[in-house]
Amino acid sequence: MNARGDTTRKRLIDATTALVREVGYANVRTRSIAVAAGVAEGTLYRHFADKRSLFYAAVLDRNAPIVAATATLPSLAGRGTVLENLLEVIRKLAQLQEDLLPLEQAMIADPTLAPLRGERVQMPLEGPPHDIARYLAAEQSLGRVRAECDPTLAAISLLAMLFGLAVHPLLGNDLAKSELLGASVSYFVDGVGASATQPKLLA
Repeated sequence: MNARGDTTRKRLIDATTALVREVGYANVRTRSIAVAAGVAEGTLYRHFADKRSLFYAAVLDRNAPIVAATATLPSLAGRGTVLENLLEVIRKLAQLQEDLLPLEQAMIADPTLAPLRGERVQMPLEGPPHDIARYLAAEQSLGRVRAECDPTLAAISLLAMLFGLAVHPLLGNDLAKSELLGASVSYFVDGVGASATQPKLLA
């Protein structure tokens, strides 16, 4: 695909994300996506087989920076405190999730996307769950996380907490800066046995 094609594809994905946020997946039509993207409807079908394929591309596009956001977390094991490291990455994820959340909610609410949910469940554990689990396991080996803690289950629990707060009706777009998010991560860290006042192990 050439640069012009990449630009058109990106405009279609951005338009899909915006329209799903505004009116919900079920109410979005390919014609309205094309209009919002400034292209002919036929152009849309040259890039995507149908609305569902375009929606899936939007999910992957918005998920990419979230996957990248946690890639360096395991390398921070032993530096700073567990609370500082996890809070920084969770605040970053909260900011990035603003675009992805409407798409995730559509997958939960719309029965026509049920096969897509099944496909995602079969995907390997990667990105934030994998990176956070690796980080917690590394901290565990340093004695900064309880030995009986299961890093994978702990990582999934932390991300489930983030999603729960993200859909809270009173927090909205202020989640990344909210005191509640900080308090929740601190509570999680206390639960896995890492003290917020731990000294740095490395300079």
